[in-house]
Order: sequence, then C-alpha cells, then structure tokens
Amino acid sequence: MAQTPLKHTPSAVDASTMPKLSVQPGERERERRAEALRRHRADERVRALAGAGELAYLRAQLHVASRLTARLTALQEAEEMARLVVDELHCTFAFYLAAIQRFDHRDRMLRLIAGAGPLAEVMTEFLLVEQPVHEGVNGRVARSGSTALVLDTVHDPDYIVRDPHTDPRSELSAPIFVDGTVWGVLNIEAAEPGAFSQADAVLVEAVAAALGAAVHRAGLVADLEHTFTTTLAALTSTVEAKDDYTACHGEDVAELAERVALRIGLSRTQARDVRYAAMLHDIGKIAVPSEILLKQGPLTDEEWVVMRSHATVGGELVGRIDAFAHLAPAVRSSHERWDGGGYPDGLAGEEIPLAARIISACDTYDAIVTHRPYRPARTPQEAAAELRRVAGAQLDERAVGALLDELGSRA
Repeated sequence: MAQTPLKHTPSAVDASTMPKLSVQPGERERERRAEALRRHRADERVRALAGAGELAYLRAQLHVASRLTARLTALQEAEEMARLVVDELHCTFAFYLAAIQRFDHRDRMLRLIAGAGPLAEVMTEFLLVEQPVHEGVNGRVARSGSTALVLDTVHDPDYIVRDPHTDPRSELSAPIFVDGTVWGVLNIEAAEPGAFSQADAVLVEAVAAALGAAVHRAGLVADLEHTFTTTLAALTSTVEAKDDYTACHGEDVAELAERVALRIGLSRTQARDVRYAAMLHDIGKIAVPSEILLKQGPLTDEEWVVMRSHATVGGELVGRIDAFAHLAPAVRSSHERWDGGGYPDGLAGEEIPLAARIISACDTYDAIVTHRPYRPARTPQEAAAELRRVAGAQLDERAVGALLDELGSRA
C-alpha cells in the first residue's frame, strides 16, 4: 500500500540535526525484546496480512471499527474499554504493539492502561508504563491534539530510542478526546518502516473517537447514577428517622447483594439494579407505626399483619416513581420464601424475581450477624450454617451458594 504521511505528521525540521531521547535497557530486557521481535515476525497473521490485498485490508479495518463501536457501548469502565480496543486491534492486525496511555493532567504524565502485542508484554515486565508528556511521539500527540504518523522512527526527533535493534520502526498515534480535552493516546507500532498509511490513520482516529465517546458516555452515566443513589439515600432517610437499624442494615445488604449478583453471573447493570432494590427493600416501613417497628419484644399476630404490609407498600411506593418503577417487583417480593411461605403474594421458587431471591439471602445473613436490642448478634460461621439449613426451603439454594462463596472470598 502507498505510504502517504498525514499533513500534520512530524514537523518539517531536519530530524538528523535534532537530538533524540535515548534510554539504554539492561541485558535481560534486550534479550526479551529480541525474543518478542522474533515471535512477532514468526506470527502467521503478520505474513497473512502482508499478503492480503488492499481491499481485504480495508474491509478488515471497517469491520474492526464497526465491532468496536458496538461493543464499547456495553461497557462502563474506562480501563475495560481500553483493554477491549487494544485486544481487538492486535487480534485482527497482529501489531507489534497496540497501546493506550491515559493522560494525567495533574502531573503531566502519560500512563499505560492497556497494551497488547509482543512489545506490550516487555513493557509491562520491565515497568515501562509511564512517560512525561513533554517526551516522545505520544507526548507530542497529547500536547498538540493531532495524530502522528511516523513512517520511520529513526528519523523522528521525538522518538525515544531504547534498543535500535528491536525498537519499532513505524508508529501511529492518535489523541483520544473526552468532552473536548485530550484524555489519552491510542498508539500502534510496527517492526518495519513504512508500515502505516493514511488509511491506518483513519482507522486509528475513528477508534480513538469511538473510545472517547464511550468514556464520556460512561462518565455521564456515572453522574446520573450518583444522582440516582443520592435520591435513594433521601428516600431511605425517612426510614432511618424511624429505625436506625433498618437504614444501616439496608446499606450493608445492598453492598453485599450487588457482589452476590455479579458472582451469580448477572451483568454490571443488572447487579446495580439489585443493589438499588436492596437499598429500597424496606422503604415500606415508613408506613409501619413506630410502636410496632421499634417494639422490643415479639409482635402479636395483628402487629405482624401490619409489619408485613411494608412489602406491599414498598412495592407500590417504588412503582410510582418512573426512574425506580422497574425495581418494584424485587422490592415487593424481597420477603417471599422459596417454598411459598413468604409474603405478600406467597410466590414460590422461580416465580420470585431473582433480584428478590438474592436480596432475601443477603438480608437473612445480615440480620443474623447484626445485634438487635432483643437478640444478640451471632457469628458469621453460625450465620453460614443457618443459611445452609434453610437453603431450598426459605431461601434459593443458588443465591445462598453464591453468597457463601462471596463471604468465603472475603475471609
């Protein structure tokens, strides 16, 4: 393919007259770099791509850009997005290095957050994971906000020489913008000079733009979730005013329920919904008279009828709020039993929403290990034994198993 540099690619100064940054590696690193280069050149994908026609290569680029744009929308964590991008680029094109550096504006450093390819393994092994933004090709890209297409690193004044025998000879770096600010740099490198063209630059810029948009979207979602949880806290504070135990208990159950939901195989979004439902699962107690809610001794049959009404009230309250309405079934059913002996609807088995089953298991555990005025707390070991005893009757065995696994991982 014809190699035509971008119009904003390295400055027009004579590179041969410019000093180049150089850091000499140790013997072990040189050996590992030589091994990485041999492995890269022996990769069948490298030879296959070299023999592919320009149209086939362009088609692969379009497919990668399309796949990444679709897959990035499902992720919430920036580092997870970065790993997806470099893995996809390396798996498709077998680059010597595909990497993403995050620009920390506080100390003006670029730090590696994801890398793939033989050279990335060496960088990680020898902790070559950060650089000042005033150095290197990537530093130039972060400072200028412009893509750099380096046809031969030997002639680029900013390239940091580490080992002339194994250094990449071609480099392509594009800025990643988030909300108008340079967030990081997407960088690909090849072992041979002249390996990248403007078509590659278009791909890298498109991927960088998709990543920046996904990171920005995730930040907006995080802000919305903060507002969401703040609203939840305001709602649950009405219960806290009546019963300190219920409020603290709800926070503990919510945190544990989210982890159990993840362990059971739910997505992060579904697990957050479980957390929110757990925060709200006792919200209906605002309708329970304080003399019943705070009673020190056993409740009478009539008082139990009133107490149990909180599940229905809670479901109805949550269902009236558009943003929370999808949580209402889990809130209403969080006191159902696997064997059908719970309330308010007598649901059994998988009729009970999974979120409610998870909350019920975590709620039961937390209640056992929490001190109440009328009953001392029991040990985690005693609580675990009680959970095993009631699994398959009161509680869902699957939820209990995931809960005990989670508790065991924290021990």
